[in-house]
This record gives sequence, C-alpha cells and structure tokens, in this order.
Amino acid sequence: MVAGILIGCFLPGIPEFLAHFVYKQVSIPIAILIWLMIYPMMLKIDFQLIKICADTRGLLISTVTSRLVKPFLMFGLATLFFCNCVSQVYSPNLADLYIIGQCSIG
Repeated sequence: MVAGILIGCFLPGIPEFLAHFVYKQVSIPIAILIWLMIYPMMLKIDFQLIKICADTRGLLISTVTSRLVKPFLMFGLATLFFCNCVSQVYSPNLADLYIIGQCSIG
C-alpha cells in the first residue's frame, strides 16, 4: 500500500496510464491483482461434498441461522436504527419509508 501511495505521489504517469485499462467501470489491473491475491486460497479449497453430507449438523445450523434468525435480527436492527437515528435527523415519516423500503429489499 505504501508503494502504491508513493507511486501515485511521485510517478503520476503510472496511475494515469493504468486508468486507461477499464472495462465496464472495472479496472482490469486491479481485477488481476485481486485475482492473484485470492488464487492461493482457492487452491486450498476441498470441493468434496461427501464430507459435508457426512455431518449435517454444521449445514443445518448454518441454514437455520441464515434463514430463520438473520432476517429477523437484521430487521430489528434496521428498525432500531431508522427509528432512533433517522427520525432524529429527518422526519419520522421518512424513517417509516426507509423501514418499508428495507422490508421490500430483504
């Protein structure tokens, strides 16, 4: 990160040159570097589903948590935030609209 900051400060031509390599608002050099960063972790993934099916407790806990607990927890936290923070800054009607909007998204 320090090298990137120093290049940006002292060699401004390099970031300007790399800015030309953009496809659909995605920087190709950044995408390549992120892929190179993640690739070693991808090599360590074990794709055998037999191990997952042998012990279903983890899969069951994950499914129950993500489908039954998380939506209600996030709704409660969002409602708490919108009712306390947004209604203090904006009108309470706007806070209600935000709550309705987050319900339709979730």
